[in-house]
Amino acid sequence: MFKIGPRAPRLMPAVAAKNCAVLLLPVLLFLTSTEILGRPTTKVVSGRRAIVVDERLSALRTKPDMTAPLVQRLRRGRVVGITQAVRGKEGQRFYRVAVTRRTRGWILVDAVVRAGSETDAARLVQLVEGERDAFARVKLASLCVNEFRGTRLSAAALLLLGESSQRAAEQLTRLAQRRLKADAIGREMFMLNDTGLDRYSRLGIRFRFEQDGERLVYDGAAFRELLRRYPRSLEATRARVRLSLR
Repeated sequence: MFKIGPRAPRLMPAVAAKNCAVLLLPVLLFLTSTEILGRPTTKVVSGRRAIVVDERLSALRTKPDMTAPLVQRLRRGRVVGITQAVRGKEGQRFYRVAVTRRTRGWILVDAVVRAGSETDAARLVQLVEGERDAFARVKLASLCVNEFRGTRLSAAALLLLGESSQRAAEQLTRLAQRRLKADAIGREMFMLNDTGLDRYSRLGIRFRFEQDGERLVYDGAAFRELLRRYPRSLEATRARVRLSLR
């Protein structure tokens, strides 16, 4: 016969809760760090997935009419769900969209692109090419890459993202150098931590410091992905040239 040892003392609820919190702390810290490392949770809305790309047209209204009361202005990159499409009194096309579980409204068709639609992808490419603001151009190109993977324009989107990021690096260099003191020691450290890089970092765009010329350069990730996925495309030829000039 095996002897059964003394029964372990039962923990009071408060003590048990404290011990449980200690055990779960590493898990909670991991989940928190995952959020910080740039893995935001995807908001689920009803309807077909679409993304706001043109803030000039992104007024959410109570009716499919450009004079209808404004609900709110949607920012570039906002995910919405299309539930209906109509033509307004003046001939403009509108989508009825779900923004959150409680927020609904009407938005002009040209303000958004539908994920996976090659027609909308082509329109977004044109929008990127016509954008003059460096960051807006990179953000639109990033949206194009993420939302239209596997489509006919996927290679063009990657090339646009790479070239837009290179142009942004030139502007970031000029701005960072203006903020840097002439006699500053450790210029690489200061330039790679310049506040101008923060919003690009949130998009996953990385830059490195080049000692020759003391400038910021794009790390070329979009070009390398383009060469890996579409090595025989026309865009791949331009990507190789871009990488060789870095």
